[in-house]
Amino acid sequence: MSPLPTLPVLTERRTASDEVADTLRDAITMGQFEDGEELNQVELAKHFGVSRVPVREALRRLQAEGLVSAEAHRRVVVPGLNRDRISEIFEVRALLESYLLGRSAPHLDAERLASLRAICDSMDKARGRDAWLARNHDFHRGLLAPADGPLTVAIVERLSHQVERYLRRTGGVHRPKEAGPEHRAVLDALEDGDVERASKVLRDHILSTRDSVVAALPDDHPE
Repeated sequence: MSPLPTLPVLTERRTASDEVADTLRDAITMGQFEDGEELNQVELAKHFGVSRVPVREALRRLQAEGLVSAEAHRRVVVPGLNRDRISEIFEVRALLESYLLGRSAPHLDAERLASLRAICDSMDKARGRDAWLARNHDFHRGLLAPADGPLTVAIVERLSHQVERYLRRTGGVHRPKEAGPEHRAVLDALEDGDVERASKVLRDHILSTRDSVVAALPDDHPE
């Protein structure tokens, strides 16, 4: 297990289990834990200054999100994803996000589209991968936010969390030269009133990211 001092301590509390879950989720998606690494409940409780009950509740929540898995003898680990699973997640995301865009498009007025273009501009100026990734997330969320599909949006968020650590490890998502024009092509199609074209461009964009991530995985990564 990675040294716990790399994790932030709890600050403002909603409930202890909420805070623990959010902190661990961020750590997992940021790639602070290796594939197969154990999350020891006793050590986590000591680090966060809480009992094991909220830690256990937080881990159950993360298990439901696919970010941790329970093994024999109550061991909880960060599961590794093989190449096929990573590819599948991107493919499902491509289908769901293009579907959501169809629901969102009627509500993307000129003001919202201008805001999304401003995000694209800020991505061009972002310094460092983390800043670029944050704005990339803002773009995708802003594009789909008006869709009346909270269940589908929640599924997309969970899928994104499951693969984000691989994006960061490989740098596959940091494709500024390609992603910028692809994002703007989605907006161009929406401004032209061509939702079908916008959905196809978005789908192709996500699948291109899949290809970059899978190609950048180390040779010994499980198939």
